[in-house]
Amino acid sequence: MDSGARLILKSLQDLGVDKIFMVSGTDYAAFIEEKVRDPSLPDFVIVPHEITATAAAIGYSLSGKIGVVAVHTIPGTTNALGMIINAFTSRIPLIVIAGRSPYTETGSPASRNLRIHWTQEARDQGEIVRQWVKYDFEIRRTEQIPEVIARAYQIAFSEPKGPVYIVIPREVSIEKSEYRKVRVSTFEPGMKREDLVKAKKMIEESERPIIITWRGGRRKEWFDSIKTFADKVGIPVLNYIGEVVNYSGEMGLDRIDLSTVDLAIVVEAEVPYIPKKTKFDGKIIKVDVDPSYSYIPFYGFPCDLCIQSTVSEFFDQLDVKEKKEWKEKVKELRLQQEKKKEEEIEQLRKRRSIHPRYLSYVIGKVIGKDDVILNEYPFNPRYTKLDFGQYFADPSFGHLGWALGASFGVSLTNRKVIATVGDGAFIFGVPEAFYYAISTYGGNVTVIIYDNGGWLASAEAVEEVFPEGLAKAKQYFPGADFKRYNIGETAKVFGGYYRLVEDVNEVEESVREAYNFRGISVLQVIVDRVR
Repeated sequence: MDSGARLILKSLQDLGVDKIFMVSGTDYAAFIEEKVRDPSLPDFVIVPHEITATAAAIGYSLSGKIGVVAVHTIPGTTNALGMIINAFTSRIPLIVIAGRSPYTETGSPASRNLRIHWTQEARDQGEIVRQWVKYDFEIRRTEQIPEVIARAYQIAFSEPKGPVYIVIPREVSIEKSEYRKVRVSTFEPGMKREDLVKAKKMIEESERPIIITWRGGRRKEWFDSIKTFADKVGIPVLNYIGEVVNYSGEMGLDRIDLSTVDLAIVVEAEVPYIPKKTKFDGKIIKVDVDPSYSYIPFYGFPCDLCIQSTVSEFFDQLDVKEKKEWKEKVKELRLQQEKKKEEEIEQLRKRRSIHPRYLSYVIGKVIGKDDVILNEYPFNPRYTKLDFGQYFADPSFGHLGWALGASFGVSLTNRKVIATVGDGAFIFGVPEAFYYAISTYGGNVTVIIYDNGGWLASAEAVEEVFPEGLAKAKQYFPGADFKRYNIGETAKVFGGYYRLVEDVNEVEESVREAYNFRGISVLQVIVDRVR
């Protein structure tokens, strides 16, 4: 007979879990005891803040592992909530385990023994996360554990992938039951044959089709399918680097006037364009594991043909003739865009101040082919060459603070990581918790802070809503401006590297120096307040 805690750990281990990112609390006494008794169980990676710990589990999942995080009851859940929503909206699998205040006041070794055990109880703990998880369950009997863990894994890793939330009270963690291995498999949606026929007809009848995607490359077979189809038929890919690298090749475009396009194949993209700013009257084929994005309450994007399918199932079966004339036009347009970027970089190199796009270009020169960039807003991937799995951008929900923790999670898979963050996003990432994790468990991460002295998005919003306003006229944005400090310098306390850069002539040398440092390196670069 095994304790509930051991049943959970053993069930996760049998599914392939080797690490659990943990912010330990009074609810995990049994887990700690079982790990001491049996060191072969999944390792506990202690991270002293839930934002960082949950982001680390997200990074672990992005690397192809199984991301699991354990948080302390309701305070831990609420701290982790923004990261959980990030995982949900970006379809990242994540298993969240949360403790619960003990049920009982007396009669059990696990009964309540602290004041917080009364005040941290909720009427419905799962309600806190229910809008943003695929599954939540509170385990009430140890006999339920094998089935619950297997079901949680199945739901988290089936398309659309996402987070799940399991609650375990302390009494259940110490009670005994027999271990059972539950057989389970993941699943994904399939395409109707008639939809494939319709899609082929629409594409062949179009003269200027385009693929618009955001995370179509989140799986290798999907990335390969998009590339093979786009190259063969000659259809340009917009957002070839979006949330991930979706395509690499000569059909990738930085931009195109959508009013000149007659068909958009929208692939894994909840917001294909901004209606307020973009006019698009062409037809739309949506290819997605959930083309309606049912979690979004108000959603007005049109869809002439909605196909619920994986990306590879759709493109691999689609036999369309090459569009030679359109293909050559796209190649010409891409060459023009590449030449324009080269000319722009030469101009930015001559400036006194450091432009964010120039910094992005330099980072692209330095990174290796197996490295990973985790970008929280400022890095512009169009100024470098990236391939599948080398890039992850800010999740769709946009809860700040994910990149530092996620870079730690990715680094545990023995890859060099560059985390590019704004000054605000860096603070939100709980740097000291990140430093602690890297220093304790290892990892090779370079953090590059694009320090523009404030909330750029807030300043841009002022200009968007009040184009003739007083704030824009004075270039003063109270509520969006920061007083500047050497915010990255605390890395040195943990044995890391730190450098502040303000001179454009020092950019390349300093990026290389930080990149070559083994462990934690932080480069704080003072950049212009532009994108």
